[in-house]
Amino acid sequence: MRSNGDAMKNEFNRFDSTVRGANTDGVPIWFMRQAGRYLPEYREVRKKHTFDQMLADSALATEITLQPIRRFDLDAAVIFADIMTILQGLDIPFNFSSGGPTLDYDITQTSEREKLSAERLRDNEQKFAPFLDSIRNVRSALPPAKSVLGFAASPFTLLSYLIEGKTSKTHNQTRAFMAAQRELFDELMHRVAEATVAYLTLQIKAGASAVQIFESWGDVLSKEAYSEFVLPHIRHIVQNVQPLAPVIFYDKGASLHYGDTISFARETGAMLSVDWRIRLENFSGIKVQGNLDPALLESTPDAVRRATSATLAARNNEPGYIFNLGHGITPEARLECVEAMVETVQAYRRE
Repeated sequence: MRSNGDAMKNEFNRFDSTVRGANTDGVPIWFMRQAGRYLPEYREVRKKHTFDQMLADSALATEITLQPIRRFDLDAAVIFADIMTILQGLDIPFNFSSGGPTLDYDITQTSEREKLSAERLRDNEQKFAPFLDSIRNVRSALPPAKSVLGFAASPFTLLSYLIEGKTSKTHNQTRAFMAAQRELFDELMHRVAEATVAYLTLQIKAGASAVQIFESWGDVLSKEAYSEFVLPHIRHIVQNVQPLAPVIFYDKGASLHYGDTISFARETGAMLSVDWRIRLENFSGIKVQGNLDPALLESTPDAVRRATSATLAARNNEPGYIFNLGHGITPEARLECVEAMVETVQAYRRE
């Protein structure tokens, strides 16, 4: 892996250049959920604090965010937070006492639906103080060669949580709501999109040099439903945020509707981050991030090196490529496998 001395000597920011489509000498790398349970140093912090406590303490969140950067010399730090954090500014209670998020919200009530407001979120900016302080702290702690990433859930992913009240395996309630109340569903998606623009803007002002939208449940929708109900609202977010900072759109269901997302990327200039079930060759000519299968990090270092090299080769030296996983890293990932992946990417040079 790169030495700290080399990183300090070279203040060129590979990530920020690449996310804008530039052709750089090497390929930047970060990975989703990189600040988390696979790291022994994170588990030491977790022994002493609940997840809610860590989210609410900017010093703890800053430390957790920096842990993988210290260990692997990655190109970008993604702030330790949760996609539910936006709900703090919408006065929607949630907690993680059962493991996953549980929301106290009734979408059938008009008063509850009216909470989905960009104006309310901006008025509640102080409720994001620990999160925004974490962004400022991480930006201050890192050299200019390193990037800081903010993020938010996609409107569909967040609205699904609001409808279901918790993580769902089927999302049947969400799809039923979409079919039965099409106009209301579209209105709520727009409300969430507007709030997301305000939320990402706060993160950029605090020091994030790029942001990522997480579409965690895109694979539960048909190609037609995704194109009609979801992409217009993602487009709205990108068009309003991208003048401030580059936007990466992670779509777990890209393998189901990649034709539409490719058209979307060409139109908006957003970078697409795609899951492991699709070949990177399909995204020639657009900016793309991905897409190693995270299960490989539970295998062997040799297997990871081969797969990482194949993923790099699939991009065929095109500019505008960031290496990442096709989904978040698992708690069972082996450190020696993570090291093999990072070392392979950092040793890679374009021809």
